[in-house]
Amino acid sequence: MRRVVVLCGGFGAARFLDGLRRIPDVALTCIANTADDLEYTGVHISPDVDTVCYALAGLFDETRGFGLIDDSFRNSEALRRYGLGWFAVGDVDLATSLRRTDLLRAGATLSEATADLVRGLGLDAAVVPMSDDPVRTVVVTDEGRLTFQEYLVARRAQPKVLAVEHDGLIAAQPAPTVLPALAAADLVIVAPSSPVASVAPILGLPGVREAVAAARSVAVSPIVSGVAPATPPEQSRARVREAFMAAAGLPHTATAVAGLYAGIVDTFVLDERDASERPAIEQLGLAVTTADTLPLAPSRVDLARLVLTLA
Repeated sequence: MRRVVVLCGGFGAARFLDGLRRIPDVALTCIANTADDLEYTGVHISPDVDTVCYALAGLFDETRGFGLIDDSFRNSEALRRYGLGWFAVGDVDLATSLRRTDLLRAGATLSEATADLVRGLGLDAAVVPMSDDPVRTVVVTDEGRLTFQEYLVARRAQPKVLAVEHDGLIAAQPAPTVLPALAAADLVIVAPSSPVASVAPILGLPGVREAVAAARSVAVSPIVSGVAPATPPEQSRARVREAFMAAAGLPHTATAVAGLYAGIVDTFVLDERDASERPAIEQLGLAVTTADTLPLAPSRVDLARLVLTLA
């Protein structure tokens, strides 16, 4: 069994995991970003954790870009009567958050609650929240400070982004199994997730950056400049990713992402349509492999296999 650890955000990681989950003889641990978590109508919601779980179960609604396939939204529609409902949680998806909230209120850690949800879904892989401590992404905009979900969902990513901060990150510790999993991994993969919104909080936890740098590690580019985003979820995430990178003084390119990971990962998987960026990335000290990083579902196993060969 190859021990593989993946640092995960939401949508981009879900598509990559759809291929990786189909490969046998892989002991998979997914470390999920929790800086997007929120309390909503008294319920603790962990969007990236749940997206990763649903992707591994083959249940993720890629067309909508969140939640479960064939879910309904009667509860969210009813909440609008009371001035709520801005954050849509599917009716079946809500069961996941209710169970999590019940466990947390009973004294469980977020890691323990997530392990219970993983068992409930019958997953073979481990899904681990990056931290049991609260870390929250805050978007500093021309309209003031907004939580990530307020910016993304309630305000539809319209305000101008001035900076991105991660409240609580300085005091937070990695979840108990994070560093041991990284130390034991045959390969660490940085999923094609937003480098500022999703990956930065994970790498910012004490010891994580060093553990990834010490391991055999690969990053898959979340940016493909050679083709326009094809679906509404892709378009939305590309627009937000670009705004966050611009706030950090970075162009929206694969080379800029590679620069963030230089000195941490060994190899960078660049989309074949962006092959012209290869020399610039190699100058950063990274080995570069080109591939189709946006394959349709039947071909995602091929991308996952390619990445595994880099171990």
